[in-house]
Amino acid sequence: MSDYPALENFLAAYFHQDWALEQPTPEAVVDWFRDSEAPEQVAATRDDFARLLAGDPDDDALGDTARRLGSEYDPTRDGGTWRGWLEGVQARLAGA
Repeated sequence: MSDYPALENFLAAYFHQDWALEQPTPEAVVDWFRDSEAPEQVAATRDDFARLLAGDPDDDALGDTARRLGSEYDPTRDGGTWRGWLEGVQARLAGA
Protein backbone atom coordinates (compact mmCIF):
# COMPACT_ATOMS: atom_id res chain seq x y z
CA MET A 1 0.00 0.00 0.00
CA SER A 2 1.10 3.56 -0.72
CA ASP A 3 2.41 5.91 1.96
CA TYR A 4 0.05 8.49 0.41
CA PRO A 5 -3.22 6.65 -0.30
CA ALA A 6 -5.45 9.70 -0.77
CA LEU A 7 -2.87 11.41 -2.96
CA GLU A 8 -2.46 8.24 -5.01
CA ASN A 9 -6.23 8.05 -5.49
CA PHE A 10 -6.32 11.69 -6.59
CA LEU A 11 -3.41 11.48 -9.04
CA ALA A 12 -4.36 8.12 -10.54
CA ALA A 13 -8.07 8.89 -10.83
CA TYR A 14 -7.93 12.53 -11.91
CA PHE A 15 -4.57 12.89 -13.68
CA HIS A 16 -4.73 9.65 -15.68
CA GLN A 17 -3.54 9.51 -19.29
CA ASP A 18 -6.76 11.04 -20.66
CA TRP A 19 -7.20 13.80 -18.08
CA ALA A 20 -7.04 16.52 -20.76
CA LEU A 21 -10.09 15.01 -22.48
CA GLU A 22 -12.12 15.53 -19.32
CA GLN A 23 -10.96 18.98 -18.25
CA PRO A 24 -9.26 21.78 -20.21
CA THR A 25 -6.48 22.58 -17.72
CA PRO A 26 -4.73 20.99 -14.74
CA GLU A 27 -6.31 23.65 -12.53
CA ALA A 28 -9.77 22.65 -13.75
CA VAL A 29 -8.98 19.03 -12.82
CA VAL A 30 -8.11 20.10 -9.28
CA ASP A 31 -11.28 22.20 -9.00
CA TRP A 32 -13.35 19.28 -10.30
CA PHE A 33 -11.88 16.98 -7.65
CA ARG A 34 -12.32 19.55 -4.87
CA ASP A 35 -15.92 20.28 -5.84
CA SER A 36 -17.05 16.70 -6.49
CA GLU A 37 -15.42 14.62 -3.75
CA ALA A 38 -16.41 14.40 -0.10
CA PRO A 39 -14.76 17.04 2.11
CA GLU A 40 -13.07 14.27 4.09
CA GLN A 41 -11.43 12.91 0.93
CA VAL A 42 -10.24 16.37 -0.09
CA ALA A 43 -8.82 16.94 3.41
CA ALA A 44 -7.05 13.57 3.36
CA THR A 45 -5.51 14.45 0.00
CA ARG A 46 -4.32 17.82 1.33
CA ASP A 47 -2.80 16.01 4.31
CA ASP A 48 -0.95 13.62 2.00
CA PHE A 49 0.38 16.57 0.00
CA ALA A 50 1.59 18.19 3.22
CA ARG A 51 3.38 15.03 4.35
CA LEU A 52 5.01 14.53 0.95
CA LEU A 53 6.21 18.13 0.71
CA ALA A 54 7.34 18.32 4.35
CA GLY A 55 10.09 15.82 3.61
CA ASP A 56 11.63 18.50 1.34
CA PRO A 57 12.50 16.12 -1.51
CA ASP A 58 14.15 17.60 -4.58
CA ASP A 59 12.18 18.17 -7.76
CA ASP A 60 13.30 14.93 -9.41
CA ALA A 61 12.19 12.92 -6.38
CA LEU A 62 8.81 14.70 -6.34
CA GLY A 63 8.32 13.91 -10.01
CA ASP A 64 9.26 10.28 -9.48
CA THR A 65 6.81 10.01 -6.60
CA ALA A 66 3.97 11.71 -8.48
CA ARG A 67 4.46 9.45 -11.50
CA ARG A 68 4.66 6.37 -9.26
CA LEU A 69 1.38 7.44 -7.64
CA GLY A 70 -0.30 7.63 -11.04
CA SER A 71 0.14 11.15 -12.39
CA GLU A 72 0.28 11.34 -16.17
CA TYR A 73 0.51 15.14 -16.00
CA ASP A 74 4.04 16.53 -16.03
CA PRO A 75 4.29 20.22 -15.10
CA THR A 76 7.83 20.44 -16.49
CA ARG A 77 6.37 20.13 -20.00
CA ASP A 78 4.54 23.39 -19.31
CA GLY A 79 7.66 25.14 -17.97
CA GLY A 80 6.91 24.51 -14.29
CA THR A 81 8.44 22.42 -11.55
CA TRP A 82 7.04 19.47 -9.69
CA ARG A 83 7.33 21.29 -6.34
CA GLY A 84 5.61 24.38 -7.68
CA TRP A 85 2.79 22.37 -9.20
CA LEU A 86 2.26 20.19 -6.13
CA GLU A 87 2.30 23.19 -3.80
CA GLY A 88 -0.17 24.95 -6.09
CA VAL A 89 -2.49 21.95 -6.10
CA GLN A 90 -2.31 21.72 -2.33
CA ALA A 91 -3.22 25.41 -2.01
CA ARG A 92 -6.03 25.08 -4.55
CA LEU A 93 -7.49 22.16 -2.61
CA ALA A 94 -7.53 24.39 0.46
CA GLY A 95 -9.56 26.90 -1.51
CA ALA A 96 -6.74 29.40 -1.94
